[in-house]
Amino acid sequence: MFDLKVLQSPPSLVVTQGQPAQLQCFFSTESNSKGAVTWHRAPLEGNMSSSQAVPLRSRFSLAHPKTFLSEGDASLVISNVTWEDAGIYFCKVHMWEKPEERGSGTSLIVYARPSQPEIYLKVTTKSQEAISLTCCTSGYYPPDIAVSWHSSDTDLPAPGPLEIWKSEDGDFHAARHLVLPSKFKANLLTVSCIVQHISLTALLCTNYSHNIPQFGVSEYQLVEYLNILKIALILGLTISILLTVQIRCKGK
Repeated sequence: MFDLKVLQSPPSLVVTQGQPAQLQCFFSTESNSKGAVTWHRAPLEGNMSSSQAVPLRSRFSLAHPKTFLSEGDASLVISNVTWEDAGIYFCKVHMWEKPEERGSGTSLIVYARPSQPEIYLKVTTKSQEAISLTCCTSGYYPPDIAVSWHSSDTDLPAPGPLEIWKSEDGDFHAARHLVLPSKFKANLLTVSCIVQHISLTALLCTNYSHNIPQFGVSEYQLVEYLNILKIALILGLTISILLTVQIRCKGK
């Protein structure tokens, strides 16, 4: 009679959302062995009493479903991993006339990458008001992230606090504001928003260039003025047509 032993590896595994994951579980066996294997998952916080069985269907399957008893390999394969799959996974082996044995557990840590940052401009028609920029990124996990503003043209003022909130889907969104006072009168100002996250192998960066003419009239203000002029011309033409019609009616 053999002694049932279960070896599980690795102790910890980090994957990015959308990738596959394989949790290895090997156990001692012999020919004509009868038994079964089950997988269980507990929260990463370590509350083992709340562990639940992992149904072997859909994205969860054994690496060798037909030969796991003869090969002693009950490794679990998870396809298209989501951040919700994170947890501590235990392999439990049940052999005929043997006490149940459990593996030491594998902590599955799942990261989701943040989106490419986007920069939004608050448009104003008053030349003396500040320019407000907002950098946003979304869809990432875990929540810790760094969002910073940089410029090679000038020293920037201190940005606003980092804002982080959780979406209904359970992932996270972040935003950081930058307010440029009206004293920034460079002909061309280029700023960059840089995002750092544990899931990234390289920084995410988005640039934004904004013309701030010395005479205090921005391209947005010019558009506003042209729109006002266009409305005035249309209104004047309409009044002229109405007056012409009224004069002709009186003449008749």
